Amino acid sequence: MEFLNALWVEKYRPKRVEDVILSKEYMITFKRFIENNEIGHLLFAGPPGSGKTTFARILCDRNGILSNKKDNLLEINGSAKQTRGIAFIQEVIEPYLRIPPLGTDRHKVVFIDEGDFLTDAAFNSMRNVMEKYSKYGRFILTCNYISKIPDPLQSRFQVFTFNQLPIEYALDYCSKILKKEEVEYNEEELKFVVNSLHPDIRKIVNTLQRSCVDKKLIVKKESILSSEKKIISSIIELVSCIAKSENHKISSCITTISDLLQNGDLEFRGLYENLFFTKKFPTPAKVIVNKYSNSHKDCLIPQMHFIAMIFEIIKVLTEYKKMVGK
Repeated sequence: MEFLNALWVEKYRPKRVEDVILSKEYMITFKRFIENNEIGHLLFAGPPGSGKTTFARILCDRNGILSNKKDNLLEINGSAKQTRGIAFIQEVIEPYLRIPPLGTDRHKVVFIDEGDFLTDAAFNSMRNVMEKYSKYGRFILTCNYISKIPDPLQSRFQVFTFNQLPIEYALDYCSKILKKEEVEYNEEELKFVVNSLHPDIRKIVNTLQRSCVDKKLIVKKESILSSEKKIISSIIELVSCIAKSENHKISSCITTISDLLQNGDLEFRGLYENLFFTKKFPTPAKVIVNKYSNSHKDCLIPQMHFIAMIFEIIKVLTEYKKMVGK
């Protein structure tokens, strides 16, 4: 617990519904859940750092619907290899739900963070477990991509969409953290960190903490620029080389992308999404991005899977260029 308190991202995580940016409609709905001490199955969808996990934890805390978290909350990282399959549903989650809630709580809650990583077999098994323990068992799932959750399962959830937090909120939030930690900082340097890593609030806060030396914020701009943004920039450059028939530059782009992929802290789903919605990215390449995004969760080595996508994009764009005669 002492270690978690030392982490700014945990220390300053909002603790009440009022501390989270929500629409008026959502705020009324969630406050009603807490007042009535009653929830259905909930699905929170939205981009990284939009507050999904934070809000799920608020709901499951003493300020929410559970007074006995120790016995009545099972929190799971859905992206972990050992938790994303059917075995975990059958051998851990179902036995946990067999025992009714202890104490005064009305529910036992299974909170699966990053639920879009679960396998199809796990989703099917979960549906049966939800029905079997519907009297008191409740599931809360968070996901970046709601399309990854099968429709038959989605229909059993009340879905809430979380939008990325405004950059003004991120600046104000981070400024308050630095002041509370008595860190000396330059406003322009703080803006650089926030602008470079927005909308992922978690990554922004972690980066700020790593960048503090002797109560001073020391920003190394080259290391702050996210690898994801550098990768996207290199892919856009590669596409430009194909369009201009500058084939001699393609190898250099691939090498740059490959080197950047060695960073172990990459948000691949964000990479696929940003590529797909980049205006300068040609439609044939977007088709390939969508294909690899759909198969990403089942790949063995994410970096190799991504590189395979790059080579297929090169092949498709080269053939497309010949076909249209440009």
